[in-house]
Amino acid sequence: MTNTLPIQEWLNVIKDEYLAGMVKDGGSSIKFAVPVREDLGGLLKDALTGLASKLGYQVVSVDSSKTRVHLPQEIFFSIAEQIDWRTLARQVLLQLSKNANYSTDTIDPKTDSPIMRAIGDANSVEESMIALHLRPRLFEGISFNTNMSRDFRVAMTHLCLTEMGNTVQKQEAIPLLEWLTGNNRRVSSVRRYSIYNSIVRTNAKYFFQSLLYWVRFVGYSGTVVLLNNSRVTLRQNPRDGLLFYSRPAVLDHYELLREFVDGTDHLEGLLMVVLPSNDFLDTEYSRANKGLGAYDALKGRIADEIRDRSQANPLSALVRLADTAA
Repeated sequence: MTNTLPIQEWLNVIKDEYLAGMVKDGGSSIKFAVPVREDLGGLLKDALTGLASKLGYQVVSVDSSKTRVHLPQEIFFSIAEQIDWRTLARQVLLQLSKNANYSTDTIDPKTDSPIMRAIGDANSVEESMIALHLRPRLFEGISFNTNMSRDFRVAMTHLCLTEMGNTVQKQEAIPLLEWLTGNNRRVSSVRRYSIYNSIVRTNAKYFFQSLLYWVRFVGYSGTVVLLNNSRVTLRQNPRDGLLFYSRPAVLDHYELLREFVDGTDHLEGLLMVVLPSNDFLDTEYSRANKGLGAYDALKGRIADEIRDRSQANPLSALVRLADTAA
């Protein structure tokens, strides 16, 4: 693939066809954008972040130099670290309150003050009465919502319940947050909440699917994941203290990306943009190659077998981006 697209032209397509269209409506897409120069990677990431944020998306980034991107649970933990779980829980409480005809327009979900007190003050109603109205709605909307995996929705229910309490009760959320972010992976720390599974390779995709649903449930347009996997294609270890990927790890990573591509029907409101280096475009097979040629299953899904000789397709899964067209 030799043709390139101007970055701005591609961004316009991403905005019009995906962020303002399909993804906002609940669809998902995985894109691979290869900057022709290394310095364009940062500009592209900043542009995507600004664009998606303005359109109401939760934007997160995953860097292969710091996160083991061949392991799905590590990708989930990296994303979970960037989510403000408590603010999301307060947004749900405000949403449930609004549905119960309480006034919430003047309340900032990011405030550190007790959210129930703020709702009570705004409506001249006792906090206990509001809690009495919200609890059944909370369990109906979250605890019994099968769009999320069991352990995930149990965790979200308890996070919302702790936000309904006082400062002491909010401390009870710490084990849940540590479990979600991988800072404490022992399931014994959250067993008292009736959670009986650690987040591991075999179930990480269900937690990721649940997270995507939760972000939209809270009120965001969706989730944009910027995955920089440029470290994956390094052939020699630079010994710089950052992660280096063996060939088996590279194949695991490509298999994981293939699963993302094949599983978009099960991912709600996701735009994942993978940002590889130019070495990723090496489609020839060899034992030393860590590009697309190393894994035909991914290559067959994203590489264009038939393409225009002079023009690049901005809707293609795999594009090369430059300052201007070439």
